[in-house]
Amino acid sequence: MQEFLWLLTLSLVALLAVIFVAVIRQAAMPAAAAVPARSGRYRQPLFWGLIIVGVAVTYGTLVPWPYSPDPRTTDTPLRVNAISEQWSWSVDHTELPLNKPIVFFVTSRDVNHGFGLYDSDRRLLTQVQAMPGYVNKVHYTFTKPGQYRVLCLEYCGLIHHDMIAELTVKP
Repeated sequence: MQEFLWLLTLSLVALLAVIFVAVIRQAAMPAAAAVPARSGRYRQPLFWGLIIVGVAVTYGTLVPWPYSPDPRTTDTPLRVNAISEQWSWSVDHTELPLNKPIVFFVTSRDVNHGFGLYDSDRRLLTQVQAMPGYVNKVHYTFTKPGQYRVLCLEYCGLIHHDMIAELTVKP
């Protein structure tokens, strides 16, 4: 789905670039010759067509975000507290169940940090900001067993690169 939307976006950007080039070329023409009278009938349908495509692409790319629970699940999510401080993560559950909804409650004791959850191939699965005095929640369900890492995504000082927590997902 993401690849299709990526190709659709590239196609629409290319189409938009062609339209801009056409408009720029016509801008040099005299006003009477620049816009034929019959072209006015295409403006409104083109405008609404672009609005519909934009809304569809936006919906298609934002729906899979893991920031809210999946409404199809009835399981009570497991609560996992993740507290950051320079230069470590304190996570109260490091062994997590497979195919069970999990809500990470993320906060910080000192400065802003970025809670980034990565799989074993170093792909970012989800992320949220860890801020002092505030708790952010991120929902995620692990669908594959294995080792996962929590890395800091916000530069927080000299030992930022060592700010790692290990999580194990078991069936």
